[in-house]
Amino acid sequence: MNLINQKTIQWLQARAEEVFAQVDDSLFTMAEKAHQQDEQDRLFHAIRALRVELSDLVDGFCDGVEERFREPRNDHPDEEGVGSAASLKSLSLVKDDDLEQQVAIRTMISNVKRDHAESIAALSLRLDTLLPCKVYDENLPLGPAAICAAFAEVLEDVDIALRARMTVFKKFELHLVNRLGELYDSCNTLLIEQGVLPTIEDPLRHRNRNGGRPPQPSAPIQQGQQGQQVPDGAAPMGEMPGAYAPGMSGAPGGSYSTPAGAGFGASAGFSTGAGGAGMASNGNYAPGLMPVGSGAAPMATPTLLQQLGQFQMSLPVQSAPAGQLVNVTELLQEHLKASNQSASLHELDSEVIRLVDMLFSFMLEDRNLAEPIKAQLIRLQLPMLKLAVADKAFFSKGGHPARRLLNEMADAAIGWQPGENYLNDPLYREISVIVDGVLAEYDQDEEVFVRLLESFREFSVRERKRAAVMERRTIDEAQGAARVEAARTRVAAVFDALTAERKLPKIVHEWMSRVWSSILFRTCLKEGTGSGLWRQHVLTARDLVWSVVAPMPESGVKMRRLLPDLKKRLQEGAQSLSLSAGDQQRLLGGLEILYRERQKLGERVESERERRTRERLVQELRREADNVLSIPVAEEAGVLEAEPEASLGGPLEGPLDDVREMPAGEKALPEVEEIQQVVSEATAGSVTPLKEVPQDDHHWQQTYHLKDSWFLLRHPERLPVRCRLAAIISDLDQFMFVNRQGAKVGIYSRLEMANALRNEELMPLEQGPLFERALEYVVGNCGESKIAISV
Repeated sequence: MNLINQKTIQWLQARAEEVFAQVDDSLFTMAEKAHQQDEQDRLFHAIRALRVELSDLVDGFCDGVEERFREPRNDHPDEEGVGSAASLKSLSLVKDDDLEQQVAIRTMISNVKRDHAESIAALSLRLDTLLPCKVYDENLPLGPAAICAAFAEVLEDVDIALRARMTVFKKFELHLVNRLGELYDSCNTLLIEQGVLPTIEDPLRHRNRNGGRPPQPSAPIQQGQQGQQVPDGAAPMGEMPGAYAPGMSGAPGGSYSTPAGAGFGASAGFSTGAGGAGMASNGNYAPGLMPVGSGAAPMATPTLLQQLGQFQMSLPVQSAPAGQLVNVTELLQEHLKASNQSASLHELDSEVIRLVDMLFSFMLEDRNLAEPIKAQLIRLQLPMLKLAVADKAFFSKGGHPARRLLNEMADAAIGWQPGENYLNDPLYREISVIVDGVLAEYDQDEEVFVRLLESFREFSVRERKRAAVMERRTIDEAQGAARVEAARTRVAAVFDALTAERKLPKIVHEWMSRVWSSILFRTCLKEGTGSGLWRQHVLTARDLVWSVVAPMPESGVKMRRLLPDLKKRLQEGAQSLSLSAGDQQRLLGGLEILYRERQKLGERVESERERRTRERLVQELRREADNVLSIPVAEEAGVLEAEPEASLGGPLEGPLDDVREMPAGEKALPEVEEIQQVVSEATAGSVTPLKEVPQDDHHWQQTYHLKDSWFLLRHPERLPVRCRLAAIISDLDQFMFVNRQGAKVGIYSRLEMANALRNEELMPLEQGPLFERALEYVVGNCGESKIAISV
């Protein structure tokens, strides 16, 4: 039973990943063709949501099927007649979106049951003998109803539009459901091989006599590939005479070699007679490849090219995640020994082999590329070697199509990350196809590289266009969110500067939090904090706070001058927010009541002060009267008039002071310029405690020059991720990194990025074409060379 479970899960996982890959392509095409912005946004949202949840969706789908193996259940939808009262009642309670999905699922289940009824029935009978509970068609763990139900369950949690959801179900039907027959046949065959009801009588045969499909006999499969019969007496694959086994290795490091005796003889250009390219083993030299300058006859260049071509055609398909270099010298040595011949290499040919080996050794160690991509590119070693042997000026031809092809593929794959099913990734498949094409088609005609280069460029343009659209949307979203966050932070800074340590009346607090915060927020987004409109609104907010905290009656004159203009500005602001007439009237009316109360309070305070002043003067006059015999009436009146004026601080109609004073002991309101300074220093988000980096530090300076560069992002608990610095969000001085598909990988502040560079959490990848960087490495390490090299 475990074998059936594992086989089912592996098959479903592979098909599900293929389904979502096809869905991604279809949704992107639909988004490009959408005529309305809302529709396009919904489709791109679906693409992002499915990409983010991809691994969870596939795992959840497989877990759902596996759970049904443990506890079989009846997932088949209700099949009552649509015309029945119960069915009509249930359908009336289902939303249109859910109804369309249910109809699609029912249709898929019906089609599978119709096309594969015999296989399903046979599989049910066989599993019934293995599982503890009764198994029949409806509760079959890998029946169409169970598989569709498991898929619908995981997709239910993804918030996407109906059109995108139905696209997913269409691809699910096309690439998984319609191929369930393969799974059923494979499982039945496996159970037959294990001896589970091998000669079962088809229980559906009596129902299918009229027009039914006859049962397909099961035949044992002989040794060979699945689905192919190997004739009696034929040698299995890998044992054919002259076949090149990929596992054979005669050189250290696992390099490839070919069986002895293959490919070397008179037809390969060797002869044992005088003037031949080599000498027989009974001559002056032992069989094998002799050193340059040993005196052995050098191998002719056409012969070397022919032999390299044979090596090229015998290369195994590289499906392992890590690449291996071909040890050409070892291959030549083995073949010369097998053919009982000896030869050396021309000095230039030997130098070319050494240079190409160094080139591809550098590529194998290059951290810009993932291992599976390097494994494919390394397979181009022999074609590149053939080019360099045939044309000794190859290393000085910067525009050679072979070099450009290698560079284009490496550049396209710089941000590629291998997933669990990377063999089906579009870029990996395309590079594999290109490399296979070079190995199969290139002999001497260099037009092969031109044609394949053109083909790969067309693919690369499509991929980059798709990634650019997603990246632009990701950047726009991040910049929009950053601007909103920065605006909120700056508005909060204004409010903190004006209202800190002050208790404001309820109506004023409502004006500030509900009305004026929205006006400042909108102005910050549209005009910026350096605009005149922003400063005007900040001044209005300051005047509003001052009008309710300024001392009375000392500020009475200033209030009478300020209030008419302040009320006008407040009313215009409320109208610009499209507040209802009732809200405007209530807010303005509340301020009017507050100002009238403050005016009355000022008048009472002023009256009380005058009364106390007159009483104090009368008492002083009476004390003086005890010591003075007579006081002129005129002088007394003059004193009574002069003293109150002096004690009140001068006439009420004196000039207006520009400084709006606050009561003693209360913090003064900041001026607009001070508020602007606070706003400019405001930062959004939480500040991570990091060690400060000096301005002249190399890593700090790097943050100003790495736009559009690729990095290797390393986490202690996760696999490294290749990402590109796609945008610098100026509002928050933040750096946004995206992957090859344009999805956000992370956001760093400048200080965080400088520390990440210093700690090698972020490691910049090498810039420049791969082939040219490899040549620079060769020039720096090989010393003098007789081969012309141009980087």
